[in-house]
Amino acid sequence: MLFEDRSLAIVFGATDIFLKSFPVLPGELKDKLFVINEEDGGLSDGHITSLRRYVPTLDDVEMYKSHKGPVAELHIVDQYMMEMCNIPCLSTQLDLLLTLRELPIGMKDLQPLINQKIRMCTQLNNCRSFVSVLEYLLTVGNYLNENARKEKAKGFRLSSLTKLSQLRGHDRKFTLLHALVEQIMLHEPSLAAFTEDLAEFQTVPGASIKGLTAEVDVLKNEVQKVIQYEKTFKKRNAGGQHPQFYKDLKMAIEKYKTGLSALTKTRDEMKKLYSVILVKFGEPADQDSQELFGLICQFVHDFRGAHAEMI
Repeated sequence: MLFEDRSLAIVFGATDIFLKSFPVLPGELKDKLFVINEEDGGLSDGHITSLRRYVPTLDDVEMYKSHKGPVAELHIVDQYMMEMCNIPCLSTQLDLLLTLRELPIGMKDLQPLINQKIRMCTQLNNCRSFVSVLEYLLTVGNYLNENARKEKAKGFRLSSLTKLSQLRGHDRKFTLLHALVEQIMLHEPSLAAFTEDLAEFQTVPGASIKGLTAEVDVLKNEVQKVIQYEKTFKKRNAGGQHPQFYKDLKMAIEKYKTGLSALTKTRDEMKKLYSVILVKFGEPADQDSQELFGLICQFVHDFRGAHAEMI
């Protein structure tokens, strides 16, 4: 066995175990790399991932190409390694296959997350009652400032909302949040239902808008890599080998370009809506959405708790 003293041979393991995990004959490997979909007879995602780990190094290639005897007499692991050494651009081909498998999953996973952020922005922008609650809070705060001989505030950062349950009066159980709820219940009790208009803020938000935007950009770059591969493949494949692979590749590219275009459109809508939110509430342009939505979520939770205690 040519590879018996090398770590890669240990990774491959004994012949019977290897064949169970990778039921493809050495001579079939190259053709399998030109089948995009597993359902069409291509490699599984797991097989592709494993092969990427076992791509021969330059030293491996030199060693195997120096072998003069019949390939059939080699150990099965060496036969696989010999075959991989003779496949041009093996790493590139494996990366392409894995990218083609991962792209639709990435798009599918991102779309509902972006849609959720759009719903959050829309609810927040349309919730007039939330603005009214903030106005009540400003009034209560300025009343306290006046008694403390402090200057009246014209507004406040939304980050202040998390402090309401921490500011207490002589009665340690009565917080500024309770005072806010009390004033609303006295003057405009219907406003207490504003939390129902912010249904998306009942649970802690996940990924940030900045993070989701970056994820879409990553997918864009991956699609561009596939497009570049297609151009390179077309140039070097003058003999017209693997026509079905090329056809499937072009179809996949068109499909992913369409999906990415739709995803980019909703991504841009999300960013635009969030910018509107920041301007509306006087928040800085670089305010992280995860932090902002998180503190609003906490305020909604705390308000409901304080309201429940007072009815």
